[in-house]
Amino acid sequence: MNILSLGEKIKKLRKEQNMTLKELAGDRITAAQISHIERDKSHTSHELLEYLADKLGVSVDYLLETKEMQSKKITDNLILKSEIYIKYNELEQAEEQIKEIIDISKEYKLIENYGKCNNLLAEIYCKRGDYSLAIYYYEKALYYFIKNEYKEDIYKCYLNIGDIYTLDKFYKGALIHYMFAKEVLEESSIEDGDIYKELYSKISQSYMKLKQPQKALEFMNKIDKMDNEDNRKEEVDILVMKAKSLLKSGKYSESKEYFNKALEIIEKEENRNRLAQIYLTMSNSYSEVGDVDKRLEYSQKVYDITKRDENKYMMESLLNIIESYVKKGEYEIAQKYCKIVLVSSIKNKDKYYEYKALKFYSDMYKNEDEVKMAIDYLNKCIDIAKNLEDNKILASLYIELGKLYSNISSEKELEYYQKGVSIYKELNII
Repeated sequence: MNILSLGEKIKKLRKEQNMTLKELAGDRITAAQISHIERDKSHTSHELLEYLADKLGVSVDYLLETKEMQSKKITDNLILKSEIYIKYNELEQAEEQIKEIIDISKEYKLIENYGKCNNLLAEIYCKRGDYSLAIYYYEKALYYFIKNEYKEDIYKCYLNIGDIYTLDKFYKGALIHYMFAKEVLEESSIEDGDIYKELYSKISQSYMKLKQPQKALEFMNKIDKMDNEDNRKEEVDILVMKAKSLLKSGKYSESKEYFNKALEIIEKEENRNRLAQIYLTMSNSYSEVGDVDKRLEYSQKVYDITKRDENKYMMESLLNIIESYVKKGEYEIAQKYCKIVLVSSIKNKDKYYEYKALKFYSDMYKNEDEVKMAIDYLNKCIDIAKNLEDNKILASLYIELGKLYSNISSEKELEYYQKGVSIYKELNII
């Protein structure tokens, strides 16, 4: 990766095109003048730049890009690439990439990107379970974010540190950082009510752990006041949020009470879709705490009340059911539900759910080391994904196909990796 001066760019382009100094100079200037420009010993006029850009087949803007501009563009793209590595749990590659970005950021004083790199390192150490180092890097990132008043990044750093302290059961430290996050949120222009609800819920839980129930109640009441109490939909949302919060903190019986209150309201309205939505939320909540059986139970409830409608709730519940059985290793049952999804999606011409069902087949065959079958189903997914108008899905499928070919054909592996990376580049992800 090269960050080049104007002269270095011209020389590199000229050599790549096997062009002599004289050929580049043409009738416009002398070869000696080109040599001076390439060694950054001579300034050029805009007219001359237009001439050189035309001869070399590039834009004037490209030639005029300073080293600082190039370094910002390069590090922005490398940060996105690092985020992809982290997403795929390829943490060593991400860390290696981030060190490279840090070196460039230091050299060219890219303060924002230097802060982002420390934030990414914190994420890496969180994934590794090294929370002390994660906090070190979050605090390091905070220094740069605060210095440049990046409010949203400051908020996220405080929130993440609070979450780590909660995991370590250091609730006093967690509360301090959640309150810092609250101050930042109130000073910023962020108006997303869900963000406030999430934060108030975390603050409330911290107060409960510190045996200050009155303070905890104060913040739960704040959540209540954010919505219209007379609006049943909003009331249900609050009850479900409280239930999820209690579930995550291990208070299963209290959580069940709030879920039941929400269900009572919905059942009175005889709104099957709303009821399905609540059951689906419960299913996803149990998934978050790793309770596969409960996830299955509530996904099945959704399926039972929506299977006649064949709507999105039915399809989402089926996907939850399939994923749960895949996690349990019960592939025969999972495939039975996959067939239902396939039949319904083909009947209703819903390519997204058809793709999801085929992807589960591929995953199951991959888990059973039946690589050829996994590849066949993944190719079917790719055929569908090409028409889904979601290139991120297509790119990820190509990357996954490349991985499946890793022990079969290095040529195929490279081919599909390149296809995936090419799409990510078009999307400006890398």
